[in-house]
Amino acid sequence: MFDLDANPVELLTSMRADSCMASLWAQHPGLRLARSWSAYESVFTTVLGQLVSVAFGRALTQELMRAAGSRERHPKTSKPISLFPSAKQVLGADLSKVRTSDIRRGTIRSIARAIEEGTLDLTGTLNIRSLRKALRGISGVGTWTTEYLALRGLGDDDAFPSTDYALKQELKRHPKINLRAIQPWRGYAAITLWKRYVEAKTTPGSVVGLPL
Repeated sequence: MFDLDANPVELLTSMRADSCMASLWAQHPGLRLARSWSAYESVFTTVLGQLVSVAFGRALTQELMRAAGSRERHPKTSKPISLFPSAKQVLGADLSKVRTSDIRRGTIRSIARAIEEGTLDLTGTLNIRSLRKALRGISGVGTWTTEYLALRGLGDDDAFPSTDYALKQELKRHPKINLRAIQPWRGYAAITLWKRYVEAKTTPGSVVGLPL
């Protein structure tokens, strides 16, 4: 979950293979790739997080849980809560109250159906190559979704969501970066560039690339 088994020496050696990336990495030593608790949940939350803010993506996840998940009581507070739904529950639920597009609701159902039918297997040891292929076969799942999920939910250290808006802006600001030079650790380049993008937006007087 917290990437505590990452080898800092190996990462540093890899980043030094590209001078520009080495400079950026040196400003943020010790960065780690935060993972998710569940690859299964990540498939759905990643789709719900397409083209929306992190906060709204979380709100959509809560709406999915309320729409399809089992109702329980919190073990400590006894307050009513909703659990994350199973694929079968998603298929049988009315998702109209999940404030996303009809296309994404369809994608959510297609993912649930693929899981139920066994064409998308997120149990046991994950075969990232096979999962990538299966995901790309689902309507509404594109490059960003597949790469982001591989990075956050499947544990792929070399995943790089190249179509991500913030990453595209940072690569424009640092055109000399050679991502191939730091393989198979491009995921750490992604987390570094995301951090740089946030810093550029929040630092007075900084220059952020123009929208595409």
